[in-house]
Amino acid sequence: MMMKIKSLSFFVLSALSVSAFADTTIDKMFSEGTVKGELRLFDFTRDFDGATNKKHDTSLGGLFYYNTAKVSGISFGTSFASANPIWVNDSDSVYGLVARDANGGHDNVNRLQEYFVQGEWWSTKFKVGAQELRTPMMNPHDIRAIPRTFRGFTVENNSVNNLTLSALYITDSMGWSDNSFVSVKDAVQSELARAGIVANVADNPVYALGAKYQLPIERVKTEVSLWHYRMEDVFNQSYAKIKLSTDLGAANVYFTPSYLTQKSTGEETGGPLDTYQYGFHLGAKFVGADITYLYAKTGDDTVLTPWGDEKVVIQQVYQSARGNEEVNALKLAYDFEKLGINGLEAYAYYGQYDVPEDKGSDFSEMNYSISYKFSGALSGLGLKARYANIDFDQGENFNDVRFYINYKFMLGH
Repeated sequence: MMMKIKSLSFFVLSALSVSAFADTTIDKMFSEGTVKGELRLFDFTRDFDGATNKKHDTSLGGLFYYNTAKVSGISFGTSFASANPIWVNDSDSVYGLVARDANGGHDNVNRLQEYFVQGEWWSTKFKVGAQELRTPMMNPHDIRAIPRTFRGFTVENNSVNNLTLSALYITDSMGWSDNSFVSVKDAVQSELARAGIVANVADNPVYALGAKYQLPIERVKTEVSLWHYRMEDVFNQSYAKIKLSTDLGAANVYFTPSYLTQKSTGEETGGPLDTYQYGFHLGAKFVGADITYLYAKTGDDTVLTPWGDEKVVIQQVYQSARGNEEVNALKLAYDFEKLGINGLEAYAYYGQYDVPEDKGSDFSEMNYSISYKFSGALSGLGLKARYANIDFDQGENFNDVRFYINYKFMLGH
């Protein structure tokens, strides 16, 4: 059934392509294409205060995207991703910027990130093939050297003003350090295995429907998002989020509540799952400062996120995820543009993670970050340094240090 749907999708787009090219030239499509990319040199280290071995990767590589121009609504796209270990110390464990070889050592990741054909008609985009997704519970989750990517068929419609409707049919995905696609079944099994759960998950695709609507209200900007994801005989999840913001004098005040539910379905081949997570961001922006209070509450089971996620609290190392967990966090960010230093930003971010005594240990995480984006002749170059300290009430504490050098560029139309 899966292969039939894939074949049908390609056939439909190919048939449309033939008629579209009948009165145009392919030359225009490629001569007016665009190339963009990002070179990345990252260095991540995690040092533990106990017996756990230090984790350290230095990765050199990047992302390179090519998209043809549209001809009668048809276009093609591809991208390449690379992460290669340099300055390797064999005594250090793999952090996760690069792959792990059969002996546990550092290994290269070089892969086709995307390859797709896209059609745009009737205010609708149809895309089939390998592609990066940007939805709440299926997204690039770009916190390593290479973002996540997916394979399947997607549709996005914008026929109604301020309304975006989406549909997904996803069969495969690649994580941060995969060299090839794995089925969504294997991605779920790997996520469960990290939690110590061995399961033979049903080999079914993921279907999803989503809607995002910007309400036509001037005084209070309001955006509503609703999503539902379904993987037969494994689990379903629904996600809702509202973004509210308004200006009060010189300050911009915002409130962003969200709610996620997850429940196993059918034969429950991934094991029983029945949980939720709700919470909010409440903050204000004023003269370059941005202060945010974050709160998250999770149900009885740990949230299952094999394809990226949009949890309420996401810090440098940990996120709100554990069963019966309550998280309170405070973030203070500052954009130094108001002081005449364009491109310089910094933040401090503290989170307290609490669970019942029989569920695990309470802990806190403190993050510090500073970044600078160059302008002028060095436009596209960015530098960033981040530090995290994780302090467990019961367990091994550690520090996490990350350095980023990246250069973004674009060529073509």
